[in-house]
Amino acid sequence: MVNTGPGAKSPGGVCIAQSVKIPREPKPGEFDKIIRRLLETSNARAVIIFANEDDIRRVLEAARKANQTGHFFWMGSDSWGSKIAPVLHLEEVAEGAVTILPKRMSVRASP
Repeated sequence: MVNTGPGAKSPGGVCIAQSVKIPREPKPGEFDKIIRRLLETSNARAVIIFANEDDIRRVLEAARKANQTGHFFWMGSDSWGSKIAPVLHLEEVAEGAVTILPKRMSVRASP
């Protein structure tokens, strides 16, 4: 999570409020726990998430389950920004998300 409030320590006014890791094999309720943990830092609402499609979907589902639709500002990678599956039926929770898709170019092989 990124904290941009008055307690921010960096010169640019942005600091990392929390770093939460998604376990490789999450147990039932793990994503609900992650959302509860993110909510502990009340003035930090931006969540930068780099994860696989399934985990992103489960984070969004947990946010919806916790009635946090619209609370977080999601930022993530192309693993969900260029695909429909991670946000299908979770569009309201993911609305406004900013995702990064690296520019790709084809390079011809030398003869």
